[in-house]
Amino acid sequence: MRKLERLYHVAEASNLPSILKHGLLSTECLLQLTGMPADGQAAFLRRHWRTGLRLADGVTIRDPAPMPPSALAPALDDGLTPEDWYALLNGFVFLWPDRDRMERQRRACGDRPQVVMTFDADALLADFGASAFVSPFNVGNARRRPARRGRATLVRYAKWLEAGWPDGKRTRPPAEVLFTSTVPARAPYLVDIGEPQP
Repeated sequence: MRKLERLYHVAEASNLPSILKHGLLSTECLLQLTGMPADGQAAFLRRHWRTGLRLADGVTIRDPAPMPPSALAPALDDGLTPEDWYALLNGFVFLWPDRDRMERQRRACGDRPQVVMTFDADALLADFGASAFVSPFNVGNARRRPARRGRATLVRYAKWLEAGWPDGKRTRPPAEVLFTSTVPARAPYLVDIGEPQP
């Protein structure tokens, strides 16, 4: 099984001051940080919207446009609805273990300035591995014949190290690494911040 060496996160350049102060936060944690009432948070986390949203503190949340409900619904298992899937994913911080996948994500952001943040996978997983999950494909995209997905799609990192994927394929690297915890944006975890670029 290939060792993970670097993890990448593509961030809106305008979000960088908040990230350096608070770390990488899930959408759920970002809403808590803004002080949005609990009932408003719950509704927000289950929504699909087509454009990025700017929160009261100036932080921009990317849109889940690649997961329209009509495309996502037929691909869901476990009795999940699209709203359940949005809420589930909004509880995670997403990082890419593969630079090519990360670059595709950066290009998909259009002309909005982005920064690429590079993390030391060993350091991050050593200290936060208990809150880490891996996925075999981009779980935030439901276009072009989407792969089936459900709760079992997100595999705990420790379980993946021990047993591989549920289908028994041990050598396939993860497409994404997800954290339920905050990902600190400081040394020894954060090793580089690229220059903003579209």
